[in-house]
Amino acid sequence: MSAWLSDSVSTARAWLVGAAAIAHRELLSLFVTPLAYLVGTLFLLNQGWNFSLLLRFLNDPLAAPGPVMQFYFGGSFFIFWLPMIFLCSAVSMRLVAEERKQGTLEALLTAPLSPSSIILGKFAGAYLFYLALWLPTGVFYALLSGAAVTPELGPIASGYLGVLLVGASFLAIGLLASALVRNQLAAALTTAVTCTITLLAGLLVDQVESTQVAQALQWTSLLVMMQELAQGIVDAHWIYLHVAVVVVLLSAAVAVLNPRRRLEHALQLALLTIFVFHAAVFASRHSRRADWTAGRVYTLSERAQDVLGALKGPVDVIVIVPSTIGGGRPNPLAGELREVLIRMRGAASDGALRVRFLDPDRDRQQSEAMIADFGLGGRELADGVVMIRAGQGVKLRKAHLLPQDLVTYATGPDVQVNGPRVKEFRGEEALLTRFLTVSDPERVVVCYTQGHGEPAFDSLEPYNGYAHLRDLLREANLEVRPAELDRASAPASAQGGGLGECDVLLVAGPAGILPAEQVKAITSFAAQGGDILMLTGAVIMRGRDELAAHGLEALAAGYGISFGPRVVLDPHPMPGATPLLAFTLQEGWGDHPVAQSLIGHPVSLLEVRELELESPAVSLLQTSAESWAESDIAGFSAGAPPELDAQLDREGPIDVAAAAERDGSRLVVIASQDFALNALLREDVVYDRGRDLILNAVGWLSQRESLLGIRARQREHVKLLLLPEQLERMSLVCLVGLPGFALLLGVMVLWRRRR
Repeated sequence: MSAWLSDSVSTARAWLVGAAAIAHRELLSLFVTPLAYLVGTLFLLNQGWNFSLLLRFLNDPLAAPGPVMQFYFGGSFFIFWLPMIFLCSAVSMRLVAEERKQGTLEALLTAPLSPSSIILGKFAGAYLFYLALWLPTGVFYALLSGAAVTPELGPIASGYLGVLLVGASFLAIGLLASALVRNQLAAALTTAVTCTITLLAGLLVDQVESTQVAQALQWTSLLVMMQELAQGIVDAHWIYLHVAVVVVLLSAAVAVLNPRRRLEHALQLALLTIFVFHAAVFASRHSRRADWTAGRVYTLSERAQDVLGALKGPVDVIVIVPSTIGGGRPNPLAGELREVLIRMRGAASDGALRVRFLDPDRDRQQSEAMIADFGLGGRELADGVVMIRAGQGVKLRKAHLLPQDLVTYATGPDVQVNGPRVKEFRGEEALLTRFLTVSDPERVVVCYTQGHGEPAFDSLEPYNGYAHLRDLLREANLEVRPAELDRASAPASAQGGGLGECDVLLVAGPAGILPAEQVKAITSFAAQGGDILMLTGAVIMRGRDELAAHGLEALAAGYGISFGPRVVLDPHPMPGATPLLAFTLQEGWGDHPVAQSLIGHPVSLLEVRELELESPAVSLLQTSAESWAESDIAGFSAGAPPELDAQLDREGPIDVAAAAERDGSRLVVIASQDFALNALLREDVVYDRGRDLILNAVGWLSQRESLLGIRARQREHVKLLLLPEQLERMSLVCLVGLPGFALLLGVMVLWRRRR
């Protein structure tokens, strides 16, 4: 046994030494051949030209900002694929064909070298030369960094991973072609045609009738692969697929090169092919899609994964979104939806989420039938819609989402020139909300008080309305209705429901004291286990030096939350608002489910009233140590500059949001009411997490944690602001520096050879 093992080790060592010798020989021949430096110069000239165009595009005032690698590796045939095919064809055409033409192939085969070591050595040498040609393109990242732009490293790394995979497969195709023919030009043409056909096969996904063939083309499409990798999405199945392709092609080249080839070698190759591709498919089914973006914009949040894991299925999702929009531009919504739904389907339990994609241009009849079944019209068919349903018969429940529910599109003049661009993808929250709507029919009812100076919930006035707050709650699958406090205060037999139908009572922005009967009704509601959310800030009474009361102070004190008599001021200003009185807090979050997902994130508050806490109350948010609670209300309202008076004022940090639980009833108090006004809660202009604070509070109160911690994430957007002379210098580096380096290196090598 030991002798056999020793012989096996010696044979393997000799095989590796032979392959390394062939790789070294191949590298030397490539680096001393004028054709190699000509290929390298042309390749780098092409890459420099493409990147200089990208620089000018990103520097155009009307150009759309975007992820750099998606522009560079995003699948353009003339920018990326044509140079790749040219490079791999030129490098691989001479590997075996030249040996056969010069009569040196027989000498290699008669040497103590096996055909497999020859093929592996030649492939390794060509691949290392290929990598050496791509290495100088790393200067592009340095150029962007020098222009005060820092693109994400993750999508750059995943883009170059695609370069490695495509290069390996194309070179393996070229090596097999070179082994099959005797002429280098014929080998190059065979490689170019084969690579082009392989590439363009991905365009047939939407053309074939067979679903299985379409799925196979989608699974192997090089265009889809590079588009995903350019976005920073790394699916391990691409690695398995290219490894399988390289192994099979190199094995085929070995069989062709073997002078003693027999029928059994063809059978062995067929069995190896079947085994390798089955292994690749098996491994792919157990692989995960990694997210290499800096902000993990494609990764499902922990809350989303929890909700999907507990989803009561089956839930059917039918996506009818056109793949292209006006002018033949790719629809930015289609790719975002496909990615998030693939991840959601993987996170849900088996069979809980069933996803189906329909292209209205290709599957017209099916799309029209589904649209009609949901009671929608032609507008949704043209713009796109996501339809969701669960249950059967009388228990069938349906919901749908429109593009404006799923994404926030960028605005500005660049959009008119370049077409729609996704600024934020909000589909994670929107989809989960609809999943819960159809799978769990239980409704949470949020009742709000009115008639005490509160801003109206049906008003769109920017600074005197809560319409956006109402819409925020409704989009979270909550039923929002006015509280019937007068009926709640009536005898039980005459109530007809009253507050008994409410799960959460929202007291938002009262400017005066609630009547005693209504306070009694709210107190009774809390005593019976009802939950309350108070948005009550510092309402300064005109002509008086005190803050207005609302009548619920005694109720809140029973939970350990007391309202102080002073206005909280903080020197961390909110942009565009009154200094000190309106401020943005990023630190000071407490250890509580309401605040857990907001730690490290900003929230802006206006006209804040101090809170004083005792058990069982827990702090949700505190101001900074530089803040204070101003007691001179009269002077402050008269416009006098506020100053900290150590004798009368209270120094920070000060509690401005709190939560408490008592006898099965929960209470959340946020000591500001204006932060929820329409002007500050608009999703298209808001820059902080005020919306999330409200949803988290309602989610904790109603014990519907699915509302907690899900937030849209920004996509990478790179924009250059270069002076003309800076742009010219960077373009010269791309157009002259890189190809000039390759040309100069080639001249030096040839000069040394002649000496």
